[in-house]
Amino acid sequence: MGFKQIVTGIGLKFLGKGLVSCSKIEKMIQKELEFYEDGFTIELKVFNTDTKVAVEKVGDKLKYLGSKYTKTPDLSIAFKSYEAALLMILGQIGVYEGYAQHRFIVKGDLIASMPFIRILYYVEAYLFPRFISKKILKEIPELSSPKVKAYIRLIA
Repeated sequence: MGFKQIVTGIGLKFLGKGLVSCSKIEKMIQKELEFYEDGFTIELKVFNTDTKVAVEKVGDKLKYLGSKYTKTPDLSIAFKSYEAALLMILGQIGVYEGYAQHRFIVKGDLIASMPFIRILYYVEAYLFPRFISKKILKEIPELSSPKVKAYIRLIA
């Protein structure tokens, strides 16, 4: 397994856990999650590889499923390559720029992808330091909790 695959795998795991962590503390993420029914599963992966991670909506939060899930996802976001995934995972481009540049493929209901893209925007604001967030986000959203809370929940 190459360096890009290892870093992407770690990054997707970090992103999956970040989604869960931020869903517990950010009111706007919880509001976006209202769109989905309980049990709605979202997968993030690299196209045509086993590098993947999934989360599931439970109540008003997300639950981490990891990479060993068997349930067919309701929404799948597949990065076209490891390079495309790394650009977003390492904070070189934001989710909106990646979306505009067609760096990932959405499988499932396109309308269901829009709340998730907005959720990712908030997660980027929480997980990346401000100097990176300023470069990759159109504007830094107002967060309802301190960033440190997201990090504490991420490692807990």
